[in-house]
Amino acid sequence: MVLDITELKKIDSLIWHSLPDVKDGILSDEIWKCGEVVCTMLKNPACKSGEDLVFIPYAMAVRYKGELVLVVSLEQEDLRALSYTLGCSLKELQNDYQTKGNFSELRGFLYTRDSREDLGPYEDELDLQVLRLFFLDTICDSLDIVAAPEQVIRA
Repeated sequence: MVLDITELKKIDSLIWHSLPDVKDGILSDEIWKCGEVVCTMLKNPACKSGEDLVFIPYAMAVRYKGELVLVVSLEQEDLRALSYTLGCSLKELQNDYQTKGNFSELRGFLYTRDSREDLGPYEDELDLQVLRLFFLDTICDSLDIVAAPEQVIRA
């Protein structure tokens, strides 16, 4: 889906329970300018809601004119926390998610103010260069940005 950056509104952090806290886990040497947006990679950010139902190993926050308008994240549902919250057995959730572990498969999600789009399973490495390409490609494709991303160097 191609989004019009000028039409995107600021994300209300209370709408999505699993939205990453974009002030947590900032990788200061992973800030990129893509056209008119600034993208910041996050490592292990907490959920803004304070709920610990998902584990987020990496995410990228996208700001347009200083406002948070889009977030791409990699997430795994914490089945232990989910079973406690829902009042059902961990075994039942493991069967539902077809896993023997305590976390669901790693999936990508794209957040805007109005939607949380499931990008499907993430099967690549959790290597910084691979992650950077995944996030920046997803963002540039979603916003129809053709300019090459430029790294923002902080003095």
